[in-house]
Amino acid sequence: MPLPARIGRLHPPVFCFIVSRETVKGDVEKVVAEAVSGGVTMVQLREKEMPAGELLAMARRLKLATRGKALLVVNDRVDVAIAAETDGVHLPEQGLPTLIARGLLGKYAVLGRSVHSVEAAVQAGREGAEYVIAGAIYKSPSKPDAKPAGTGLISDITKAVALPVLAVGGIAPENVAEVVKAGAAGIAVISAIASAKDARAAAEALSKALTEAWAARGEALRASA
Repeated sequence: MPLPARIGRLHPPVFCFIVSRETVKGDVEKVVAEAVSGGVTMVQLREKEMPAGELLAMARRLKLATRGKALLVVNDRVDVAIAAETDGVHLPEQGLPTLIARGLLGKYAVLGRSVHSVEAAVQAGREGAEYVIAGAIYKSPSKPDAKPAGTGLISDITKAVALPVLAVGGIAPENVAEVVKAGAAGIAVISAIASAKDARAAAEALSKALTEAWAARGEALRASA
């Protein structure tokens, strides 16, 4: 399968850090800044219970940590993303329909969606999503009760849609090459950075693994052409 091309401001391979006060040890803005310095290219702010006013304030603070270095998207809250003028929104599988969110955000906003099946990914792409996050691929400390889908889910989705697919769930430097080989155009992590003693070092290790895996995949494709 060909390497996904750049779509708008989304430039594979994508390295997404999903962040919240619940998962991060210490100051959220500091951890985000360290993660971005370590190679994170997109930050997803996910605060399901935070009042809109507080979420807006946090989104504006995180803009300072990501500006010019990484994309910032808000999970689910289209209204807050518009008010904070973030780069876009990431929709949960049960969130607003992608088509409605695209209409509210406009054609230039980054818009992604979490999916757990090929059918959901196809629908998201049809309705204007720019990327999808699929998982959980491996056993994940963030969702211990979720049954791992395995890399087969990545392979199946990438065969069905042309969208960049980011792998989530139990992603570590040791398995990044495996998900990229299966077709992933990037990774999304929570605890791999949020629970690390050194957020920057953790991000650097993942970024290095992703860069190497992406280069190897490109070489393999060129060799087979």
